[in-house]
Amino acid sequence: MVEVVATRRSQPERREEMRRRLVAATLDALADHGHAGASLSVILDKAGVSRGAWAHHFDTKAEMLALAAEGLLREAVASAGTLSPALAPPSDGPAALGVLLEQAWARFYEGRHRDLLFEVALAARTDAELKQRLAPIFSDFITAVGQSWGLALRPRPGAGAALADLMVLTVYMLRGMAMQELAAGPSPDHARLRALWAGLLGEQVGF
Repeated sequence: MVEVVATRRSQPERREEMRRRLVAATLDALADHGHAGASLSVILDKAGVSRGAWAHHFDTKAEMLALAAEGLLREAVASAGTLSPALAPPSDGPAALGVLLEQAWARFYEGRHRDLLFEVALAARTDAELKQRLAPIFSDFITAVGQSWGLALRPRPGAGAALADLMVLTVYMLRGMAMQELAAGPSPDHARLRALWAGLLGEQVGF
């Protein structure tokens, strides 16, 4: 019989695991209760961690929230670069734009990610330190969208810069549509409007 010996984790490993656990609980609390309801007590209850144990890993709730928000946004930056439709000839550009918009909508502007995005933005509105910390990551997302989405759509020669700017405008349009759904609920017209937007984009870049 072979005896299995458990490997004892080092203190840095245990510390990192606890921080990940608290960050995950912070995001869960934001998703379930919103920024106003995600108190430290709620977060610690979700994590199953005492206030005393928590204090060994973070000095303030704001520090923990900032780390959670950074992780959420950096994951979005990485994901933005992977969204691109499988293209055939450049003449398929309008259809590809429609596919890309639906991919982006499903990944970033529905469900949990959308809810967390707006809760993080709400928190940053009144927290200057958090806003300063997150602003570069929001900018990185826009850069990733302009570069990767624009190039993936194979614009005609000379239209690359224009398409990159239009992709940035597309992000702002999708965010506005997502905010409308948060306030008033899903609308059956929104898919049609996204398709209309894809057609308008195609006309602008000469697809």
